[in-house]
Order: sequence, then structure tokens, then C-alpha cells
Amino acid sequence: MSLPPAVLIFPFPALLLLLQNMLLAEPAQKQNYAVAIPSQLYYPFSETVCLQLSRKQAVPIHVTVTLQSRAGNETLITQSISQLTFFHCTSFQVRKILSSEVAFIVITVLEPNSEFQKKQKVLIKHTDKKTFIQTDKPVYKPGQIGMDRIQSCFSFAL
Repeated sequence: MSLPPAVLIFPFPALLLLLQNMLLAEPAQKQNYAVAIPSQLYYPFSETVCLQLSRKQAVPIHVTVTLQSRAGNETLITQSISQLTFFHCTSFQVRKILSSEVAFIVITVLEPNSEFQKKQKVLIKHTDKKTFIQTDKPVYKPGQIGMDRIQSCFSFAL
């Protein structure tokens, strides 16, 4: 049984899966493409994108996965594939942004006689660095010396 073209979003807050079934000239020649990437990308961190392909016929194709944002297009994966099954993951640095923005992940598949393109939204967020100071008691009297611990962390406020 073949599934219709679909976009699946897992219940996990940061995982997005794009899944596309393509039917060629004959119904038995089915190809499945999947791109997995977090639905929220955080600057200044690195993120990972994965591409999976399974098909019944080893016809050479070219697959490109691109991140489109206001800052421009960034090619995350570009791969010529002739195998029946293929899996590849790569890390990329999230570009600097001034405020949160909606971007797009675009998968383009070029086959000998056709082209397929799928676009899905992702959110790019800027994380703020926060400093947390913990003391050994809540209030000090003037001149009193205390113990403290300083911790820096990144804020992932939604």
C-alpha cells in the first residue's frame, strides 16, 4: 500500500519530518524521500539535517536541500544518487538573525525526465545568553561577606 504525498510533524517539539512519495510512469516504481530537520533552529548553534531515499529503480537523480531565509539561500545537502537506498546527515551553522524569523526548507529532486520540489516552514530563533547568580542566603547585611556561584547559560524562551 502506498501512502499519498504527506508532511508529517512528530509530537516532539523540535523534530520535523518531510516525507514525499513520488509515483513514476508505472505504479510499481515508487520513490520515497524524507528530510529530517528540527522545526526550530537556534542561532548561534549548529543543527543537523538528514536525507533518506528509498526507491525500486536505480535511475540517477540529483537531490538538493536548501534553507531559504531573509539572509539568503544556504544549500545544506546537494547529492547525486544512483543507489536504491541512501541516507546522509550533515551539520550546519545557523546564520545570524536579529529576531525570530520563519524560513523554508526546500527539497528539490531532479530526475532524468522530471523535477519535484517541496517546501516546508521552519522557525529560526535567536537565543539570549543569561547570567544566573546564586548566593548562599537571600539577604546580606552591609559589610557581610557571602559565597556565590555565577552560571552563564543560553535562554530558549518560546
